Parts: sequence; structure tokens; C-alpha cells
Amino acid sequence: MLSTNLMYSLLPTIVKENIELATFFALLSYVLFLINWVVTTDWLEKLHLFSLATCIIGVFYLHYSEVVLLARYEAPFVMAWSLLLYYHASSWNNNYARVHDELNRSPIAASLRPFKGSVLRFFITMPTTKNASNQWNPPPFRNSIHVLLIVCYLFLLGLHVTPFITPMHCLNDGEGISLASLLSSLLPLTQSSDSMLCCRYNYAMGDFVSQEVNQNYCSGRVRVAFTGSWSTGKTYLLGGLLGHNYSTAQSAPAPTTDKFVCIAAGSSYSSPIHSDDFDNRRHCEIMEHVNDVVRSKCGGRSMANVLDVSDNNDEFDDFVFFDTPGWQSEYSSDCIYRTYFQQLINKVDFVYVVWDVSHGKIEGDFADFFRHKARGTNYELIYNRYSKDNVDMSFLNQQYAKMSTGKEILSEMFTTKVHENSTHTVAQFNEDILHLRAKIKSVNQTVQDNRKKMMKDNLLAHRGSIRGVNALRKLKICDRLISDDLNLHVRPKTYRLNWLGLEL
Repeated sequence: MLSTNLMYSLLPTIVKENIELATFFALLSYVLFLINWVVTTDWLEKLHLFSLATCIIGVFYLHYSEVVLLARYEAPFVMAWSLLLYYHASSWNNNYARVHDELNRSPIAASLRPFKGSVLRFFITMPTTKNASNQWNPPPFRNSIHVLLIVCYLFLLGLHVTPFITPMHCLNDGEGISLASLLSSLLPLTQSSDSMLCCRYNYAMGDFVSQEVNQNYCSGRVRVAFTGSWSTGKTYLLGGLLGHNYSTAQSAPAPTTDKFVCIAAGSSYSSPIHSDDFDNRRHCEIMEHVNDVVRSKCGGRSMANVLDVSDNNDEFDDFVFFDTPGWQSEYSSDCIYRTYFQQLINKVDFVYVVWDVSHGKIEGDFADFFRHKARGTNYELIYNRYSKDNVDMSFLNQQYAKMSTGKEILSEMFTTKVHENSTHTVAQFNEDILHLRAKIKSVNQTVQDNRKKMMKDNLLAHRGSIRGVNALRKLKICDRLISDDLNLHVRPKTYRLNWLGLEL
């Protein structure tokens, strides 16, 4: 709109006052120019220009930005490009055959002699005119257009072949030695520890950094986060689950956790993870992946308050827990904290929102993180420091309404409750912790399905926005993931040539 107004303001007044007449003469001039071009130009040149335009449109329009349309009508496009490739290849071959025969004839025309043994002989055609001395003029470079278009159409057709080739950095899937893994081992710069499924998903979602998953996501441990408002007892609950406080935990009436803490259970020691303990450190890899998204959204800045901790609890050796700072209202305007909270909540497998009456207000911006999630599937509320003498379900439902788009009402009977760990309720507290442990372990049964659902939803939401020269490859890998690998109701498709890195 702005550019249109600017152009209109630059028009002379006489044109503005006679816009219809000016438009008529502009169209008439264009038509006359087009007719003159059609009548006076060689038809072969017209065909070559049309072919060049077709190739450019194929690369920079269809393949780059309209890949969904291209995939829908792929067969006729491929047929047209193949026919044009055949035309240009045969035309080039016929022209070069004449030049080759002339170069091998004795004597050689003087104008062709400089091209014998030169690479330029592939780009010229036989001269068709003579100079005043009755000598052949230098040969025209009319075969250049054929060489250019042969390369262009080969590139276009190659873009239709690559969707059936697994990305090189995904070839080493950790399932034994194959030609794919051997090729991958020869290319250490591209070798990846991603599972094949996660790696192919990340490749398809390469344009959407915030939707990528971290390494080992598809086959890694179950990730459970504890979050909520400040001083609701998140760290204390984690201590009850582990049987002891993790090494850097602090407990006090005021906010104590000022870091995002990743706790990898099942270790041989309890302390911050050693710098050379890569086996444990990889379980907390999601923290750095979330920070990558924070950098991309917050001008290169990252979350510094992040800590990886190992714990010797072996009951939850298939789990990774996350203890978060209590949400405070000032985080809403802090890009780093807000983004880190949102991304971590979105990327873990399950979230427990810890609530208590004393610090029970749930900020609206924090509640928005859960508005489109399902309670029981993606997150659960814990009524912490519960007491029969101080039950306030109406206040809890008032806060829960901020998190839900429905009209569900929480009942006291079906809400996860943890009593205060006091002298009079210690037995009830221990029973609640045992119940919570069992509940957390049951999450493991549906995690893989939930992960696949999340990945499938992301692919469905973004497949129409895939851009780039490799967009067709990403789209087809995306569609295969949606229909086969991430479909919970069918057996994953087996590619017989997978050992060659081919998805056929």
C-alpha cells in the first residue's frame, strides 16, 4: 500500500487527471511491444527464454515458496521438466557433434582453430556467417543456453530425488553397522547421536527452531518439571520424592530456588554433574536446547541461572526432574525468563503445577502457558500443604480457570493432594508421597505416545510454511513422518533400502 501511494504521488498531474486514458495507452504500448517481439525474434530464442523462465520459476517459486502446490501436482511438473531437459540435451548434443566433426577435420576453419582442445568448444555452435574476406566469422556461443538449462533442469529433477534420501547426519541411527553408518563415520562433522526419528523430524522442522526437539528426545528419559508460584513447596516435594534433598536444594519460607535445576537420577553420586560426566550430562541436554531458543528470541542473550545436578536415587533412574524458580509477576516483562519458562514447559513430557493456599495466586501470563494443554495428559495440579481444616477449593478453581479454556471444576476428591509434613500429619504426608511416586511412574506409560503426538501436531501445523530450496525434501519427510512413523495406529513403515540411506 505504501509503495502504491508513493508511485501515485510521483505521477505527473496530467496523468493523474487522465488516468484511464494513460492506462489505455500504456497497455497499447505493451501490446505493440509484445507483438513486435513475437514477429521479429527468432522462435528458437523465444523457446529458450520461455524454458529459462520455466526453470527459474521452478527453482525460486515452486521449490522455494510454493512447495505444497508443487507436491500436489508433482507428476506433470516433473514430466514437463524432463521433456525440456531432453530437448536441451539433444539440441546441445547435435550442435556439439557438428563442432566436434569440424574440429577433427583437416584443414580446420581458421575461426574454429582456437577452440580445438579448449573447454569452450562445448559452448559454441558452427558459424553461419562469413566476413568480407569470405572467412567464417567466430562461432557464436549458442550452445551456452543449452548447457545452462541442462544444469538447471538436472538440479530441478535432483530436488525431486533427494526427498527419498535420508539426511546424511541422520544415517547413523545406532542400530548396528550398515553402509549408512559407515558413510556417516567417514563424515565426523555431520555425525549425530540423534535417533533417526528425532533427527528426521528436526530436519523437517529446520525452519522453526522453537519447535525442534533436543537430542535423545525420542528414546530418552521421561522429563518431569515442577513449577508454580514462588514458595509453594516445589523443591521440598522433590526432596520427598527422591527421599532426600538434591545436593543444591534449599528449603525456607522465602523463595529459595533461583535457578532452573535439572536433576538426573540414577547416578553414582549426588552433586552438580561433573564436567567430564557426559553420560549424565546428556540427560540435561534439553536445558541448553531451550537456551538456544531463548537466544534466538531475546537478541542473543541466554539464561545464566541453569544448573545440572546428579542424584543417586535409583527409583527414578528412568526420569529427569526439573526444579524451577517460582514464577513472579516481573518475569512477564523479562524476555529471558518468560521464554525459558514457556519453552521448558512445552518441551518436557509432564508438568506438575504446585499450588498452596498461602501462595496460591497464579499469574495470568504463567497460566497462559497451560491454556491449550490438557490436564491429566500434559500437566497436573498438586494441592500442596493440604489441610482438612483449611480447604479452599473455590480459590483453587478460581486460579485453575485461568489455565483452562473449558468449564471443568476441580473436586477435592480427585485433586492430587499432599499434606503438610508436620508432627500430626507426617504419616499422611508419607502416604501422599508414595501415591505421588506411583503417579509419576505411571506417566512413563504414555510418554512416548505423547511425544509422537506433539511432534505430529507440530508437523501438521507448520508443513504449509516450509520454505527453502530443500523445501520439497523437508515436506516429503514431514508427510512420511505424519502418515507412518508418528501414526500411533499403524505399524511404522519399513524401508527395504534403509541400509543404503534410501527411504524406499
